[in-house]
Order: sequence, then C-alpha cells, then structure tokens
Amino acid sequence: FFIVFNRGERFMTKTDQYRLETTWSTRLIDDIVYKVIQGDTKVWEGILGHITNLNTHNFVDNKEIFIKLFSLVLVNGMNSPIQKLSTQIGLSSNINDPLRAFHWGWLLTKACAESGLYDLKSIDGDLYVCPNFTLPKETDKEIEKLQYLPPMKSRPLKWTNNTNGGWLWESKHLILGKSHHNKHDEPLAYDVINKLQSIAWEIDPDTYLFEKETNSAINRKQFSRVVEEFLGQHFYFVWRYDKRGRSYSSGYHIDLQTNEYGKALLSLHKKEVITELPNLYISIANHAGKDKLTWKKRIDWVTKQDINNIKWDKPILGRKALRALKSTIDGKPTGYVMSLDATSSGIQIMAVISGCRETAKYVNCINPNVRYDLYTEVAKMMNKKLKKSVPRKIIKEVTMTHFYNSEAWPRKLLSSEELKVFYEVITGLLPGAEAVMYSINQCWNNRADHHSWIMPDGHRVHIPVLIDVDGTYPDPEYGNIPLRWKEKGASDNYRSLCPNVIHSIDGYIAREMVRRCKFQLYHVHDCFMFNPNYLQEVSKTYREIMAEIATKDLFGNILRQITGDSSLRVSKNSNNLAADILKSEYMLS
Repeated sequence: FFIVFNRGERFMTKTDQYRLETTWSTRLIDDIVYKVIQGDTKVWEGILGHITNLNTHNFVDNKEIFIKLFSLVLVNGMNSPIQKLSTQIGLSSNINDPLRAFHWGWLLTKACAESGLYDLKSIDGDLYVCPNFTLPKETDKEIEKLQYLPPMKSRPLKWTNNTNGGWLWESKHLILGKSHHNKHDEPLAYDVINKLQSIAWEIDPDTYLFEKETNSAINRKQFSRVVEEFLGQHFYFVWRYDKRGRSYSSGYHIDLQTNEYGKALLSLHKKEVITELPNLYISIANHAGKDKLTWKKRIDWVTKQDINNIKWDKPILGRKALRALKSTIDGKPTGYVMSLDATSSGIQIMAVISGCRETAKYVNCINPNVRYDLYTEVAKMMNKKLKKSVPRKIIKEVTMTHFYNSEAWPRKLLSSEELKVFYEVITGLLPGAEAVMYSINQCWNNRADHHSWIMPDGHRVHIPVLIDVDGTYPDPEYGNIPLRWKEKGASDNYRSLCPNVIHSIDGYIAREMVRRCKFQLYHVHDCFMFNPNYLQEVSKTYREIMAEIATKDLFGNILRQITGDSSLRVSKNSNNLAADILKSEYMLS
C-alpha cells in the first residue's frame, strides 16, 4: 500500500515514515506504560487526586503527569535517587527551572508514596524511590524494541523556524541538547540545514555483507533491525545545530558522524561516474595513512602499489575505495565519497583572523609546495629536547586543547617533564593563535549570564553561562536533601569563550561550503565529503572563503558584539594573507 516500484527501486511515502516514527520512537514509552495501568485507574485515583491538587500551574495535563510518574518509576524497575526522579517529574511538567522542578516534583513524589506504587527508603544515607511493582515481561519487550530514530524514509520537513522542521511526528528543537538554556527563537541558518537534509543516501551492500561492525558498544539486534528496514532504498538525515552553529546529522545506528564502519556503510543515492581518477588515487592514499604527502606523491604512491596488498590505516574505507576504483574502470557510476580535512582547523582559523604569517605557515595557509603537519612539527621539537618519543596523537590533543585555554588536559596527558618541554616549544611558536586566545579571553564579561553574537549569514550564536550550584532542600520530615543543579549566572571562568568563538567561525565556514558548492557535499565539522570529481573545486571554495575572512573584520565584529563596545578594533599582523591563501594547496588535505 505504501510502496511504489519504479525501475526496480523502492520509494517510501510520508505515510510510511509516519508509521516508522510512531512505532520506533522512545516517546512511545509513556503510551506503552499507560496501556498497562489504564485498566486499574481506580486503584491509582489517589495519585491522580494528588496531581490535580498540586498541578496549579497547568503547563501539562494531569493525565500526562500521571502517566509520566508511572513511566519514570516502573521502566527499568530500578531504585531511583529522589533528586533525579523528582526533578524529572517537574521538568516533564514543563517547569524549566531545575530547583522549582525538584520542589514541585518532590511534593508530588512524597504525596504519592502512600499509594503503594513505591516506597521511599534510605539506602547508604541517600533517599531512593523503590518501586513495588514491575511491568509485565511482554511490556518490557515492547519497550526494548524502541530506539533512537533512524534516518527518514521521506525527505525531512524544511525548517523555517527553530521548531517546525525535521521529522513528521517526532518534535525537536533545531538546537541540540536537553538544556532549555541553549534553546532560543532567534534566526538560524535554515537554508544550509535544509540543503543537507535534501541529500539522499543508501546503505552500501558490500560494506554490510563483507565488513564487520567495529563498534562493540552498539546493540547488534537494533542495528540489524535498522539496516533491514532501509536496505535497498534511499533515505535522508535530519540535521540540527549545536549552540555554536556547528551542524550534526541525527542518527545512532546509521549516522554520518560515526566510526569508520558507519561511514563506509553509507553511499550517496545519486550516483556519478568518477572521471577524475587521480583524485580517487588521493583518496586511496589517504586511507593508507599517506595524507601528509603532497598530492603528486600520493598519486605516485598509489600507482606503484599492488592494490590488493595495501597496508591500510583505515581498512574498511580503503577496501570501499578500491571497489569504487573498479566501478570507475568499468565505467559504472558510484555513490562513493572521499573526504578532505582542514589541517588543524582551529589554529588555521586563528591564523586567518589574526593575519599571522608564522602561524599560517604551520597550518598550510601559505607556501603551496610544502604540506606541513603542525602536530608532527611540535612532536619533533619536543622529542629532540626530551631525547624520547611522545606520540603525535598525544601532541595533537595537547596542542588543540592548549589553544582552547585548557591546562587540565595537557597535565593529564603529559608527564611533568613532557609538560615543561611542551610549554617551552609551544610558547611563541604560533603567535597569532596566542594573540587570538588572549583577545577573546579579555572580552569575557564576568557579570553576564550569556554571550551572544550574529554571524555574517545571520545565524545567531547564543552561549549561556551555566554554573554548578550546590544546595539543600529543607524537608520537615526527611531533613536537608542535598541538591546540585545548573543555572545561568555570572562567572569568572572565561575559558569556554575562546573555543566557542572559534567553533562558531568553524560552523560558519562549513555553512558557506555547503551553500557555495553546487554538487552534493556534506561535512563533519571541518571534514568535507563529496564525489572525487570535485576535489579541486572543494579546495578552491575553501580557500576563497578563508581568503574572504582574512580580508574582512569578522573577528573584530564578533568581539564588538560580545563586549558591546562599538569602538573596539582588532589589528592584524599582516593585511595580505588572503593572496597567499588563494595560492595555497593543503589547507584541506
């Protein structure tokens, strides 16, 4: 009834998508629990009476609160700390303030304890809600089948505001995260998110049949269910933003932002013949760990290989690239995508907005004949002083987090001797990055409960300042109940502002890439994926965007918005970096 066959391909209607959402979504847990308890409503009428008496705010219907209480207590059948359960009840009643949510939820939890649904017990000095009933086994099995929603079988609804796009039945805000503090109704970049949602995908049967899922934590049964549901048809991803404006595809068992196997499992539904064979060679070399070589050396390396005996860095993606090579040689179209990553994207952005040529050198903004790897360079300098080898992987984590104001992470990853040498090497090595970090730190407002700015494309970035609050709730019967919650408030902790500013620029760059590329392109932050035919165009578009940022006052504009100081000016180390950027080769590599 829901399927139309066209040239042997299976197309799904919106009705089928609605069926999937209304049978898979975890939102159904409450409905399933209600089926079990509704026959005995009279038994629980005391609970309903307490809810009616206490629900003076009327944000949510009494019946909904009634069902939610049962669902929270009975699902999983485990004892719950009263702080957690009471706060969940309050939040589910649309009381967004965490302290008020706990207060109201605790009044209800305490009042309903006499019903016999649960007991309040002290365990090791803490107070717990301990259920006296368990759900039937068949109900547990029904709930077990629910899972994170997979991709959509029909094209997602377009976003025209912050709440009306994506799924047909499932309703979520365009900004990710459970915290209501992150969400707002200010304009976001709807055009980009809608373009990403219009890309059709399919499962690569060869990866599914011949490769092994490498995520040991995944629920195999649920994964198989999802694959069987989508195998042989095309589908779409819902995309959403984080508070900084970085884009994310929604999914779990099938997703674009996942491990190597998950990436290999997906192919573009709209296929093309790869005509730029050298670009496919570059992709093959990248999967063999040769991405630090120049383009020519990567191509030459592949031509000299016995392709059946390549030692892969990413074997699943490498074997998929070889299958794409075979299809290309046979003249067949393919849904294969290759990827290019920005080389040290955060520091690259810092180099461009500061105009610092020394920083720009190490992240490939200048000198088109050399493919620098910043983290290898830092590791070499450190290891020369230490007379031993600290892995590049560690140096990458330490360097990235250092320029995002972290002191704890470098301390965690390095010994005291290594840490001392790291600071000796890194201090003064990237003066542009240091200047940007310092400038952002100076703009922190320790009296504000949020920082906000608008990017050049009109996308609003809103970063609340959340502080941990410890307190106690005095209860006449149970004494002082310890509580911890987050709330918006002024803080002296400036460290988060730098990464938030840089990530907002990173998100803007990615949005501009999606806008300007007329072919199918998607991204995972600073990593861009596309058919190999477009490698040169992708690289050129990225250089053009970065050159524009180098010539404009984007950084100064953001700082003026954060501080509210219209007279603030940001000077650059040089004003001709854009010309070098346009001639560079390895900003994406």
